[in-house]
Amino acid sequence: MDENIREEERHEHRHHDDCFLCNHHVMRHLITALLVFLGAFCAFYAVSDWHFKRLYDPSYQIRKMEHAMMNQERNMERAFRKHMKKDFLLEKKAGEISHIEKTPDAYKIIIDLKPFDNDPKNVEVKANGDTLSINAAGIKNGRKGEAIYKFMQNYSFDENVNLSDMQKEKIGDALVITIPTEND
Repeated sequence: MDENIREEERHEHRHHDDCFLCNHHVMRHLITALLVFLGAFCAFYAVSDWHFKRLYDPSYQIRKMEHAMMNQERNMERAFRKHMKKDFLLEKKAGEISHIEKTPDAYKIIIDLKPFDNDPKNVEVKANGDTLSINAAGIKNGRKGEAIYKFMQNYSFDENVNLSDMQKEKIGDALVITIPTEND
């Protein structure tokens, strides 16, 4: 039985001795490297072919365009909301700076002078026809540095208002502009 095993080993060994690649190690490594390179090239080619077929597929392009349009719409909505919030805050601040009251014989426009250094000289009031323009500016030092406050407001009145008879007076921290009305 030992003889049969030895004979099989000799037969196997002879089989390896006749193998071309078994005797040429450099050639074996070159062929292995070539096969690995060809396999990697075929895998890369297949993946890139799938990718480009998908990339140029019209349905994929449509989905991609829809996604881009949805993102753009979301960005526009965010910008619109941000702008509206900013406008709301500016209107709220403008309402805090000035407001108008109507009495039976006059209109009174009350302007808070605190943002304008409590100086009525920083507030310019001009009448042009039936429109009253108020421009004010002031500098305020804060935590983030120096800030310039600027306020512009126009008021349009009916014909029964005489803007040439308006009076300005400082009462506390407010500038009160009184515009008399003509009663019919």
